[in-house]
Amino acid sequence: MNHDSPFYITPPNAALNKNYESMFSAFGQEDQNTLLLEVSEELIEKGSAGFLQNLLAALQHHPHLIEKMIFSIKLKFVEKGTHMEFPENYWKFNPEYYRWFHKLSQAPVAIFFLEDEDSRFYTLAGDFLADGKLEIQQGDMKGKQMVGMGGEELQQVMERLYTACWWMLVFCYGSGFNPQPYIEAQLADLGLPLTYEEVNEAFLKDLESGTAFQALHRG
Repeated sequence: MNHDSPFYITPPNAALNKNYESMFSAFGQEDQNTLLLEVSEELIEKGSAGFLQNLLAALQHHPHLIEKMIFSIKLKFVEKGTHMEFPENYWKFNPEYYRWFHKLSQAPVAIFFLEDEDSRFYTLAGDFLADGKLEIQQGDMKGKQMVGMGGEELQQVMERLYTACWWMLVFCYGSGFNPQPYIEAQLADLGLPLTYEEVNEAFLKDLESGTAFQALHRG
């Protein structure tokens, strides 16, 4: 990975970056490997995922934490008012939550930071799941869900996955961290016909063109 100037989502002096300083400082401690975030039922009802999108934008300014943060964000969904935690079998079969996760696709790299495998898939296909276009079934002994898909839905999920991987390369560019092993791991886990080489080749061509990242570049 090249060490050229990063393509920042937010400029280094953006006010929102300061909102996460203490969180990143705590997560950077040796004994911290999971970042637990509480998500209120009210945020689900409003379809509001901006806090997590902003957190990921701020993470770019802590490049030494990017690798540690991968697959480390654990979401705790709680009832509004009581803050009692909902069990997995409540929110993992709830269309409102599927739609909320799909909101995270506005920050495509989110799938690389969520701890839960099912949740990562919801970011790619939560809208299809909520609309009943895909059927979820209980999966293996580990509790992982199984989803069958094809046709237009498969094509769109493939495009979204490609976009997520492409943006991960943008996100990490100039950070000194090479996300290739994690992109490959995510592709292998989903088992869809897309390779790291395909995404990286397109990324390098876009980089060479000098036009693809102008909207992001703040450095």
